[in-house]
Amino acid sequence: MKYREGLIKEKRLEKDSEMFRIESEVFDHSTMMTLYNLQNRGYLDSVESIVSTGKEANIFYGLRKRRGIAIKIFRIATSSFRNIRDYILSDPRFRGITRSRRKLTYAWAKREFKNLMRVYKKVKVPKPITVENNVLLMQFLGKKGVPYPRMKDVGPKDPEKDFEEIIKRIKTMYDLGIVHSDLSEYNILVNKEMYFIDFSQGTVLEDPNAMDFLERDIKNILRYFSEYIKTPEFEEVYKEILG
Repeated sequence: MKYREGLIKEKRLEKDSEMFRIESEVFDHSTMMTLYNLQNRGYLDSVESIVSTGKEANIFYGLRKRRGIAIKIFRIATSSFRNIRDYILSDPRFRGITRSRRKLTYAWAKREFKNLMRVYKKVKVPKPITVENNVLLMQFLGKKGVPYPRMKDVGPKDPEKDFEEIIKRIKTMYDLGIVHSDLSEYNILVNKEMYFIDFSQGTVLEDPNAMDFLERDIKNILRYFSEYIKTPEFEEVYKEILG
């Protein structure tokens, strides 16, 4: 498989100006080399299509041994640098890291991988595969390149049961020493089960901001589910999670 042809289908890019824009933002030389290295190491066969775009990263659908995987590529040139820097510098796991944009972006990708590794056996999240530089490979939550819908778009299947399950998972993550820090209906995928996604902002309890992030996560969930059920008071849920 040729270096560039195996990763990006140029004919498709030539027909799609949006994909041209995405390519220029995401597939710089160092990112292409990282994808090439992952391919040579057997972690990646091809990049098939784009799934979503975000403030810090784009997600692509790829293949590995004929199975679909998610490829999350954190943008170096156009990411929200100040947001990344503030989160990383308060995380004790990354003390002493240089403040260069590239190094912080690499740390941002590694941070999500570390968070997923800590919780995936206990909480429904995409199973992490590997991370290299600004590229994170993980389980694809969906079918044939189409991701499961967000809770925001389809709503809870059983509001009372789903609310209780989400609070239970927040407590499980807390017991594992992790706070999601950006949990809301936007970062929960729904299929037969619910899955938490987007863990790059997640942090350890030793982070001085961790409890503020936990409070925000709880309030986001209470706000959303209050449209469907009578939710408990924040203090009750907070105490339950702290155990």
